[in-house]
Amino acid sequence: MTSFEVSSFAKINWTLEILGRRADGYHELRTILQTIDVCDQLQFSATKSEIVLTCDHPDVPCDETNLIVRAAMLLKDLTGCDKGAKIDLQKRIPMGAGLGGGSSNAAIALLSLTKLWELDVSPHDLFRLGSQLGSDVPFFFFGGTGIGIGRGDEVYPMTDFQSPYLLLVNPGVHVPTREIYANLPSELTSSPAMNKMPFSLQAAYARMRRETWKLRNDLEYPALALYPLIGQIKQQLMTLQAIAVLMSGSGSTVFAIFESDVARTQAINSLGNSDWWCAATRTLSRDEYQAALAEVSDFGFRTLG
Repeated sequence: MTSFEVSSFAKINWTLEILGRRADGYHELRTILQTIDVCDQLQFSATKSEIVLTCDHPDVPCDETNLIVRAAMLLKDLTGCDKGAKIDLQKRIPMGAGLGGGSSNAAIALLSLTKLWELDVSPHDLFRLGSQLGSDVPFFFFGGTGIGIGRGDEVYPMTDFQSPYLLLVNPGVHVPTREIYANLPSELTSSPAMNKMPFSLQAAYARMRRETWKLRNDLEYPALALYPLIGQIKQQLMTLQAIAVLMSGSGSTVFAIFESDVARTQAINSLGNSDWWCAATRTLSRDEYQAALAEVSDFGFRTLG
């Protein structure tokens, strides 16, 4: 196989809780992640030795600062592989938007280059490389609904949660993640994470099923304080009959949950005069996600924890 194309899907966070500051300086997280059907496209072609990345979006760097290139270099370092690749990225997921576009790209690059270069790399080695690239990267090896704890990179598959009528709205504001974490309220960061109550994955999911739309994102408070436009979008979506509205990740994308396609379409039409990026989407189950990656992933990530 010398050339192929793979979809690189986005995610939203149903919940994101900050449980204190860890001894290593990071924040202890508890987050429930969800793949959705908005995606970038990545084209991989074999070359002799160089890694060449191109992109149709002028603001995307194509050098060593891009997670795709970094993923390729980590994989070459791990395996001693001297092969190369030409990678073309068609960017559809907004940048700096809390949708995990860069992390998804990195995970897809690791899987695809392992296949392209015919490497013998275990799932655990790929998880380790993914964790080095970003806390969300391991989640994109299996998709569907999953829970992230620790720094967010310790990820476990959960029973898929379905929501067919989602709407994403992004105002075009690039939100620096470091800036958001630096402005967290002191009550979320002053307590050491080790003093927090033990966490039960089963109890968390049972609670989510009972209280379906009681979503939470502890990063919203600093994000809305620094970027009031995000709060304005939330308020407007609620007036458009959304069941619930939440900022995803560290922002700036807001997702809204609707009861029907008719209600969602009416909301899109009402937002038609704005300059905001809007996308109708839905949740993507683990089976659907794995089927989309079948050409490059045969590791059985469904059960890896």
